[in-house]
Amino acid sequence: MPKIHLIERIANLKITNKENNEWDSYCWAIAEDTATKLVGGQIYLHRAQDKPSHFGGTILSYRVLPDDANGEHEVPGRIVFNFKATLDCKDVKAGKEGWGMEKKIVWDK
Repeated sequence: MPKIHLIERIANLKITNKENNEWDSYCWAIAEDTATKLVGGQIYLHRAQDKPSHFGGTILSYRVLPDDANGEHEVPGRIVFNFKATLDCKDVKAGKEGWGMEKKIVWDK
């Protein structure tokens, strides 16, 4: 199962379905083909590389922000992940290796 660890500095989270505990996390500079491969995997949100995750879950889908995106902290072309929050994605350390551009992707072999 693929995993993505992201450094979340500005709390770009929004609950989308309270009953199902589904959230959106945005506005990530990730290629769409990479986002496609991450669906079904885990997302972990961290405050810093050396801190355990404070939130996360199973990625259900993603969308690309449209060219006319103009909400707070929204950038056209960036990725929004929709995920179901799970407790097993909290307090997970990512390790020091493999970080780049405030993200770390782990592909299963």
